[in-house]
Amino acid sequence: MRAMDPSCRVVALGGRELEKAGAEIAFPMEQFAFMGFAEVLSGLPRVLSLERKLKSLLKGGGVDLFLPVDYPGLNLRMARYARRVGVPVLYFISPQVWAWGGWRIKKMKKAIDLMALILPFEWEIYRSAGIPAVFVGHMMLEQVEAPPSPKEAPSTNDRFKVLLFPGSRKQEVERILPPILAAAKILKESFPEVVFNLGLAPLIDERYLRIPEDMEPFIEVTRDGISQLGDASLALAASGTVTLQCAISGTPTIVFYKTSPVTYCIGKLLVRIPWIAMPNVLAGKHLVPELIQGGATPERIATVASALLLDRERYRRLSAELLELRTRLEGPGGASRVAEIALRMSKGEGVGEILTSLDLEWERDKERVER
Repeated sequence: MRAMDPSCRVVALGGRELEKAGAEIAFPMEQFAFMGFAEVLSGLPRVLSLERKLKSLLKGGGVDLFLPVDYPGLNLRMARYARRVGVPVLYFISPQVWAWGGWRIKKMKKAIDLMALILPFEWEIYRSAGIPAVFVGHMMLEQVEAPPSPKEAPSTNDRFKVLLFPGSRKQEVERILPPILAAAKILKESFPEVVFNLGLAPLIDERYLRIPEDMEPFIEVTRDGISQLGDASLALAASGTVTLQCAISGTPTIVFYKTSPVTYCIGKLLVRIPWIAMPNVLAGKHLVPELIQGGATPERIATVASALLLDRERYRRLSAELLELRTRLEGPGGASRVAEIALRMSKGEGVGEILTSLDLEWERDKERVER
């Protein structure tokens, strides 16, 4: 948006990367990065204070567009308020109503002017609910390169790299880092030449890390783990966005997750799909291994990872199937299309007019989207 129109001012709830992109960070994201029902309850006073400040900003005038990204609990409430005070809403990255929270769709119709989608199968869900929606393609394709061919498993005596992704929120890292480090230690015993890179998400402070001294020589901490997917042989990743980034790089991945017992029990009641890993959801079948809650032990993670590394045929087949997911995410414009739509809406152009102008491009891409 800033490149297309330098006069555009963006005020945000966000973190370091958004600030680097030219946004004014009025509300630091790390204070509100909760994951899970129990965790949100403990942070409720901060969330309520944030909502009051956001409402004041929206009501004060001078805001031409509200652009919420994902994060549905807070963003949907703010979207309803924005429309109430006359600020148009372009919602980017849909809440996962196909997984849980389908009851939200009727309320979303009153809160959203236009939904910009990154997953192709979501388009029909919103159009059938009467919510204007446009599939823009997934911006990850612009960020993660694909290898020229599926990856091959490393030989037992070769030096190779495993990436560790313990999550993007403090609570996740606190629960997931200990078992992932213990699993890495077990793998090191079976594969002496393996090295590990621990990829930290933007909101994670290195002070949260507790790496045992005997593991420090073969574990490197990095802020740029995604850029290292090209030469990685395996990823051990907490369920989240990073699992899809690993997938479209063709990197075989073990996905796991641990949360509070309360959050896990409530989630089991609400979630309507059989998988938690986005590569599996997108493929519509079980591609990458998933180890959840009590199953995400260091021994189990290491066992599943070892079996995958030692089965060369299975390894190459998985890499090839993961790379095929890229074709399902291709769409017209990606992040550039969202920026273009946002600027047009902020200058008063109607959604109907914008969608009409996109129709020819939509028809051209419709066959791919339906496939």
